Amino acid sequence: MFACIYCRSVSESGLADTGNGAALVGLAFTFSPLVEQTNADTVVLDISGQRLLFGRTPSAETWEADDEALRKIAKAIAQRGQELKLKINVAVGANPDLAIHVARAFKGVTVINVREEVSKLENLSIKRLDYSLAAIEAKRATEIQETFLLWGVRTFGDLARLPLSGVAERLGQDGVRLQKLAQGKSDRQLKLMRPPIGFAQSLDLEHPITELEPLSFILSRLLNQLCANLHEYALATNELRLRLVSEPGAVATGSSDTSDVISESERIVTLPIPMRNPKTLLRLLLFEIEREPPQAPIVSVAISAQPVKPRASQTGLFIPLAPEPEKLEITLARLAKLVGTENVGSPEIVDTHRPDAFRMKRFRSEARGQRSKVRRKANPQFAINDRQCVMGLRIFRPPWRAEVQLRHGQPRRINARGAQTSVGIRGDVIQAAGPWRASGDWWRSDVWARDEWDVAVADATSPESEVVCRIYRDLTNERWFVEGIYD
Repeated sequence: MFACIYCRSVSESGLADTGNGAALVGLAFTFSPLVEQTNADTVVLDISGQRLLFGRTPSAETWEADDEALRKIAKAIAQRGQELKLKINVAVGANPDLAIHVARAFKGVTVINVREEVSKLENLSIKRLDYSLAAIEAKRATEIQETFLLWGVRTFGDLARLPLSGVAERLGQDGVRLQKLAQGKSDRQLKLMRPPIGFAQSLDLEHPITELEPLSFILSRLLNQLCANLHEYALATNELRLRLVSEPGAVATGSSDTSDVISESERIVTLPIPMRNPKTLLRLLLFEIEREPPQAPIVSVAISAQPVKPRASQTGLFIPLAPEPEKLEITLARLAKLVGTENVGSPEIVDTHRPDAFRMKRFRSEARGQRSKVRRKANPQFAINDRQCVMGLRIFRPPWRAEVQLRHGQPRRINARGAQTSVGIRGDVIQAAGPWRASGDWWRSDVWARDEWDVAVADATSPESEVVCRIYRDLTNERWFVEGIYD
C-alpha cells in the first residue's frame, strides 16, 4: 500500500516553496524510509509495513481491520502535517499513481478500497491526468491531449472504458500506460530518494536533568548518531552547537524570581581541525558545560554540527610523530576551564600603536607544507657586521613605579623599585634622550597617552656601573614608570 501527501500551500502559491517542500519530505520520512518526491508539492511513500503499528492485531486478516489500520495511518499523517502548519491532502491506495491522482483531486483524508479504483477516478477531468507518471514527454503529451479532445474523452472513466486494443493501435504503449493510470491499475517501483542528511540531533527528555552525569549519557547518545552520519558521508565537523532548553517556570539557583531563568542557551565549540570522534567531542562539550553550568533543570537537548571535509595528513617515514591534535584540544579545554577562555592561546600583536597591546589567538593546526614554508621564510640567512648595534630591551611586567625629578623639563634623578622584588634603580640621570610622545584611542574610555625617555642612570648602589633604561610618564595621571632596561 502507498500513501500520497499533496501540499496545497505549495501549489496555491504558484512557486516551489523550499521550506514547505523540505517539511513535506521530512513529514514523509517520519512514517516511512521509502519515499519518492514526484513534484515540489507531492510525495508518495510506501506504508506497507506500518499496518502492524496502526492495526488492531498483526494477525488480522479481515478487510475491515486492514481498512481501519490504513485510515489510522492516513489520519496520523494528516495530524502531523497540521502540527507542521502544512495544508495537505492524504490519499492511500494500492499503487503510488492512484494515490497521487486521488490526493491531488480530493481534500482531506481519502482511502481507496480494493476494487474501488475506477469508481473513485472515473469522474475526474482528463486534464488532471499526470503524463509524467507514464514517462511521456511534454511534446508527446500535448499531441495525446489533442487526440483525446477529438475522441471526446473528457474524464478518467471515458479513457478507462476504451478498448485496450484500439488504444494500443492508435497511441502505442504511451496510450496503454495512460489508460492504466486512468483505471488506477498502474504498477511501478518508487524512485526512492535518500533521507535528508542529518547533522543535527535533538531529544526531548521525559524528566528534567539537574546533574552532569545523566546529561553526559544523553550527549553521548546524540554524538554517536551524529558522528555516524558524518562517517557515512565521509565528512567531519569543525563547529559544534549545543542548545539546552530549561524547564519552563523553573527557578534558577540563588534566584527567587522566575524571570531570571534563561529558558534556552546555546554553546558553540569551535574546533581547530575537523573531528568526528564522539568521545573527544563529548569531553569538549562537558568541559564547556562545567565551565558555565546551566542555571535550571534541562528538559531538551539539541546538537548540530557544521559538516566539512576531514583532515588529510601523511607523515614521513623519518619524521617523528607529533601529538594528536585531539589530545591537544582536550588539554586546552581543561586549561580554559581553569583560567578562562580569554587566557588560553597564542599571543598575537594587535595592529595598533598602544604599548604592549596583544590578544590571545586560538591555536590552529597548519599543513606540513605551510609550516615548512613559514619556517624557511622566518629563518633567512643574514649576517650582522656591526655587533655593537644589537641591543635588547628587558620589559618589566608590570612596569616599576618611579619617582622622577625634572630639571628644565628633563629627567635628572630617578628612584624606582619593583613591586615584587627588592631590586631597584636609584641615581642621577647622566644622559637622556626624548621625549617621544605617543597617544591614541581618544574616543574610548581607556584612552592612553605617554612621554617616553631613554636615560642612562649612574646607579647609586654601584657607582662604577651605569644602567640604561626606558622610562615614561603616563599623561592621563602624571605618574612615572620604568618600562624596562637595555641589555
